[in-house]
Amino acid sequence: MNTKPHKDNSIKDLIDRARRYCAQAEQCEDSVRQKLVVWKASPEESNAVVSALVAEGYIDDHRYARAYCESKILKHQWGRQKVLYHLRLKHLSRAAVDSGIASVSDEDYLEALRIAAQKKLDELHAPSPEDPEVRQKLTAFLVSRGFTLSEINQSLNQ
Repeated sequence: MNTKPHKDNSIKDLIDRARRYCAQAEQCEDSVRQKLVVWKASPEESNAVVSALVAEGYIDDHRYARAYCESKILKHQWGRQKVLYHLRLKHLSRAAVDSGIASVSDEDYLEALRIAAQKKLDELHAPSPEDPEVRQKLTAFLVSRGFTLSEINQSLNQ
């Protein structure tokens, strides 16, 4: 008995399912591969599905990196270090990561840092970071958000 037609239908079904998954939100190759594992696709099926989606434009790691960076930096006020770490976990190419980071202007990035700092100051009920204890808490918070000490000091000194 020939199992080839069943295999083709299975791949076709997986491709359709993966298309719907990619249409809901921007996805990178790694997240699609992880979803295919959950769907119990074989490595060969996964390769075929990913190749098809890349060819059709459903998966574009550069586009994903840009969307991810803009979302995490501008909407969630993450620093570049945290964004870089999370993008590396997704096994994106260095070029894709660099294009994503470059998609956020320095001006917008510093504004995200300022917003994050102001939110934390409001949470600490402190009008300014002049108090050493407040400054220490604010700096620790901003470092945990992925901002570097030099960026934080530059922003707090302004």
